Amino acid sequence: MNQVLTDIHQHLIWGMDDGANSRETMFSMLREAHRQGIKTVVATSHAEPGFQPFDIESYTERLAEAQDFCKSENLDLQVLRGAEIAWTYQVPMALRQGRVPTIGGTDYVLIELWRDISWQAATDMANQLTRAGYCPVLAHPERYLAFLRSPKKALRFRHETGALLQVNANTILHPRNYWERRFTEYMLQEGGVDAVASDAHNCENRPVNLEAAYQWLVLHTDAAYAQELVTFGGELI
Repeated sequence: MNQVLTDIHQHLIWGMDDGANSRETMFSMLREAHRQGIKTVVATSHAEPGFQPFDIESYTERLAEAQDFCKSENLDLQVLRGAEIAWTYQVPMALRQGRVPTIGGTDYVLIELWRDISWQAATDMANQLTRAGYCPVLAHPERYLAFLRSPKKALRFRHETGALLQVNANTILHPRNYWERRFTEYMLQEGGVDAVASDAHNCENRPVNLEAAYQWLVLHTDAAYAQELVTFGGELI
């Protein structure tokens, strides 16, 4: 595979959340990302502004460990700052104050919502972040019932707010039910997905799998669209 991949959603920083639980796991995830042809990884540890402080000091130290490991192993892989941020009304302030990181230091922000959020509440979230100067990237919209059961509402949300939608690789490869299969097929057909990412947490049950997702996308969508989905449109190069 010659395609250069960008994975904007990985929980590889050890000991920060339910992702990598040791340095060894983090290093193994980095080796696997490199093997798959991934050139850029965004280390998106969970953050919950307003519920508990994000340990930016530990995050920064362990991110440096990941970056140093790539250099020592001669892995052609850049590891960028980021976070998967649970939406609360404190998020815009936390971003402005630098208490939680954006995607690679850009204005893009990876946001996680709760499963039963309403379409209107999701729209309000996106509009608040946009007014604050950020572009929300909605992590795994296939998990939110308002979008899952009505893909047309997901398209409307994307169109009206300018937010981007990031679908998980595993949802594309192994949809868990009819609703996930219908959602991904419809959204891809309509060009309503902006990024596909692994959301990897470890090397076992939630592994790095972006290469396999890309191969699936090449077979089932337009080749240029498949490339855009796994490179984040070249925004982080």
